[in-house]
Parts: sequence; C-alpha cells; structure tokens
Amino acid sequence: MSHPPIRAVLFDKDGTFTDFRATWEDWMARTIRELAAETGGVPEALADVVGIDLASGRIRPDGRFVTATNAQTAAVMAKVLDWPMARVEAWWSARVHQVRQVVVTPLDPLLAGLRTRGLRLGVLTNADAAEARRHLHALGALPHLDRVIACDSGYGPKPAPEGALAFAEELGLAPREVVLVGDGMTDMRAAEGAGMRAVAVTTGTLDRAALAPFAETVLDDIRALPGWLDRQAAPVA
Repeated sequence: MSHPPIRAVLFDKDGTFTDFRATWEDWMARTIRELAAETGGVPEALADVVGIDLASGRIRPDGRFVTATNAQTAAVMAKVLDWPMARVEAWWSARVHQVRQVVVTPLDPLLAGLRTRGLRLGVLTNADAAEARRHLHALGALPHLDRVIACDSGYGPKPAPEGALAFAEELGLAPREVVLVGDGMTDMRAAEGAGMRAVAVTTGTLDRAALAPFAETVLDDIRALPGWLDRQAAPVA
C-alpha cells in the first residue's frame, strides 16, 4: 500500500516521550499509600481501582491509570474513599503535575532533528493541558511543538479521534500525512479512528506482541523513529 509523504508527527506523552514505568511506578505506590493514610482509605482498594499491584509495585498494563484522565482516575478512587470526587481530583492532580518525568532520550535534539526535516510536531495526551505543558516545558519539548492537545482541550480524551483530526486540520494536512506515535491502545485506536498511520513504542506498559496487530510498526522507543522515517522516504526498488 502506498502512502502520501509524512508531513507531521503527533506524539503521545507518557510512555512515548517518557519511560512510563520508570516515571510512575514508585511514585504511584507511594502516593496511593499517602492518599489512603490521609483519607482513612484502604491502600489495596485504591491500588486495585487505579491498576497497580502494591506488593510488586507494578502497574497493570490494563490499569485505569495507564489510559485514564485525572478526572476519570479520581472518579473511581472517590468510590472507595469518603472524600468527594472533586476533592480527590484536586489532591491527585496537584501531585501528578509535580512528577519527575524520566525521558527515553533527550527530547530537544530529537525534536529539533525532526523539525529540520520540515516535519510539523504535536502532542496528543490524556493528561490535562496544565500538566502536559508543565511536563513538556521541563523536558525541553515545548518549543518544538506546533500544538499540544490535552484531554481538556475540547475534543475529548483518547481513544476519541477528534483531537488527532483537529491537529491535522489546523495544519492543513490530510490525516494520512500524519503519523501518530504512542505506547498504548488508546493511541492506536485514536490513529485508526482519525485515519492516521500508527507507530507504536514499547516504553509504556504493553509489549511488542500486544501492539503489533494495531500498528504499522513497533519500535523499541522513539530513538528509532528517524530511521523509520528515512525508510518511508526511500524509493521503492
């Protein structure tokens, strides 16, 4: 199947720019226990609804935190706590915003290199805009991005494709001229729904076997993206 030239890359944030487990697992186990102690809740009950095994410290690949917005996570936590959902969300979000992100590779040179190819760049994330922009600024990514589309940007969270489609439309591009790079099924489904090419990376919670049926290719991480782009631009023998 022939494709039009790739003119833009739309990235997921957590698990794509960053190593998801290295960033979130230790933090989540500590924070779940802190929230339980403050609210009188049961740590194991909180961990179960969020999707982490406190004994091992491992986030479940299908855990709610992997794909959910902060509001969605707070809603399920509030069901096992005495606090109202709005209070849980405020408590949780304040801490999420301050998490130290563990990048897969320094983003400034990687993204600058993609820009020199003439590519437009964006981020589509289920984080809220304040969190996303704070993290992307700290990681040196923000100056390279044409657009940051978050769960509260007016298009709904992934896997809904509207945010991806808005990115293409604002840049005057056809969806097939955009490749969406992500680590999870919400990314792959958003790409499919938007009619975009999908590239998966294994720096989230899913492995190659889980991602391969839904992606054009599965890369170890975003460091391999420039090489993949080179292969797409090469003439077919």
